[in-house]
Amino acid sequence: MGIRKIASPANTLIKTTRKLFLRKHRQAENVFFIEGLRIVGEALRTRQEIRHIFFCPEMLTSEFGHELIAEAEQMGLDIIETNKEVFNTLAQKENPQGMAAVVAAREDVINSIDRHPGVWIGLVGIQDPGNLGSIMRSADASGSRGIILLENTTDAWHPTAVRASMGAMFNQRIILADYEELRTLKGRVAVHMVGALSQTAQSYRRYNYPQNMILLLGSEQKGLPQQYTVLCDGFIHIPMKGSADSLNLANAASIILFEIMYQHERKKDD
Repeated sequence: MGIRKIASPANTLIKTTRKLFLRKHRQAENVFFIEGLRIVGEALRTRQEIRHIFFCPEMLTSEFGHELIAEAEQMGLDIIETNKEVFNTLAQKENPQGMAAVVAAREDVINSIDRHPGVWIGLVGIQDPGNLGSIMRSADASGSRGIILLENTTDAWHPTAVRASMGAMFNQRIILADYEELRTLKGRVAVHMVGALSQTAQSYRRYNYPQNMILLLGSEQKGLPQQYTVLCDGFIHIPMKGSADSLNLANAASIILFEIMYQHERKKDD
């Protein structure tokens, strides 16, 4: 499509893009907004469906940024050059780097767990998008297959979740499901479910994690709801010293996921 210029913040596309900061508009359009060189670069590398790329020459000072624009041109993407005034109406980061994009949201179905066995993370009622983004990052780094968003869990395409994921979300399958769908999956597929609890349970280091499994995590405030514990084949917790009785959810998820990765890698070497 080449490069076209937009010089007014009142332009229809610019106004429509700003609306993507609200969940109802992301859901209606099935797209979301990303900002920054690293995450736009990751979207290009993983061949996401990029609807538009925005860049501001005054802000885009790095050689890497110009390489990304050249790559986007070669791919025939819709590239919009803006001035500083226009880009600042889109930018959410401090010291914006002059590059952003609108990307199609890829929502998978729960049957993907059948087709892509491995480690999955099920999140129940998680409200903090920053925690969700950090969990997606740890899930990617530990070799997990994807994230299952259950009940009223926050939007995976929330700008804060997107930023916190640092592009890792593009390497994770994202499934929106409810309890009944998970229960039906449990009855149909031999998938082991492990619930992480704050109360006494087996230490996460002592648990023998199978290759195909779902790690279920509840919110920091409420924990894992009772109905989900019924689906679990086992329970773990992270032993702690000191006065703290719980960890930040993203930190706890990371600790457990890397223990799972360690165990699975050790079994390969045996």
